[in-house]
Amino acid sequence: MDQVDIIAPSSKGKESDLTTIKEYVEALDFNPHISEKIYSNDNPFYSNSDEFRANDLVSALTGDSKIIWCIRGGEGASRLIPYLEKLPNDKKERIAQNKKILIGYSDITALHIHLQAKYDWQTLHGTMLEMIVNNSVSESSVEKLKELILNKRDSIRFDKLKMINNGIRLKDGRLKSKIIGGNMTLVENSIGTVWQINAKGKILFLEDIRVYPYAIERSLDHLKQAHIFDGVHAVIFGDFVNCYNDNLVEVVKERFAKSVNFPVFTMKGVGHGHTNDPLPFNTHAIISVQDEKEGLFFMDVQNVS
Repeated sequence: MDQVDIIAPSSKGKESDLTTIKEYVEALDFNPHISEKIYSNDNPFYSNSDEFRANDLVSALTGDSKIIWCIRGGEGASRLIPYLEKLPNDKKERIAQNKKILIGYSDITALHIHLQAKYDWQTLHGTMLEMIVNNSVSESSVEKLKELILNKRDSIRFDKLKMINNGIRLKDGRLKSKIIGGNMTLVENSIGTVWQINAKGKILFLEDIRVYPYAIERSLDHLKQAHIFDGVHAVIFGDFVNCYNDNLVEVVKERFAKSVNFPVFTMKGVGHGHTNDPLPFNTHAIISVQDEKEGLFFMDVQNVS
C-alpha cells in the first residue's frame, strides 16, 4: 500500500479533524502518515514551529511516500524554504530523484514554485484534506482529484476558457506549453528570493482571494515591472474570490490584457471557490479553440507522472 505523507506546512487546522483525515486517506487505499504532535499551541500563526514544519516537510520530500498532501493553507510555507536551501547535497539529490505528488494550493504555492524551479517537480494545485473532510469543496472537484492521484485519468480538461480580446491570436488556434503559478500573492512574494518564479516559455496561472481590485492591479504592475511576464506564453486568471467588487476585478483583467502582447484567458472553477478543480503544474498543456465566435477555448492538461 502506497504511503501518503500528511503535512501542515502552513496554518494550524482543527485537531479533531486529524482522525477523519487519516480515515479518508485510508479509504482511498493509501497508508496515511501524520507526524505525532503535528500541531503545537506555541505559535500564533502556524501549525508548529518553523523547525518542526521544515523537518516534517523534509522527511516527506526525502521519504518513501508516493504523495505529500497538505492539510490546509493559510500562511508560513515560504518560511520553510531557507531550511530546504540549507540541506546537505545528498538530501537535495534525494529530493531531485524522489519526485512525488505534492497536493495543495493557496499558501502552498510557495512550495510548488520552489520544487518546480529547483527540482523540476510536477505538482498538483488541488484541494486540501481539511476542506475535503469538512465538505467545503464540491464533490466533483474531489472526484477529479481522486481520479488523478489514483491514475484513473491521464489528463484533465477545462472548458470555456475565455480569451480577453487584446488583438493577440493563437497560431493555428492552439497553444502548447506548461502551466505554473498559483496564488497571485505568493507568486508576487517569490520576487527577489531564491525561489523566484520563472514563467518564461510557460503559461502563468494566477488566482486569489480577498484582494481589493486596486491591489490586484498593483500586484500585476509589480509582476510586470519585475519582468515576471517577460517571455510568458500566456496568462490565465483563475477565480478571484471575495474580491469586494467583481465588476472592477474584470476591469483590472481587461486593462492588464490590453497592456501586454500575449494571450490572456480567464477560467472558472480553479482557486478558492467551492468548485476547485485540480490543475496539474509543470506538465504539458494544450489550449484549443472551443467556440471561435464566443472567444471560448478548452484546455487539456496532462496528469502529473
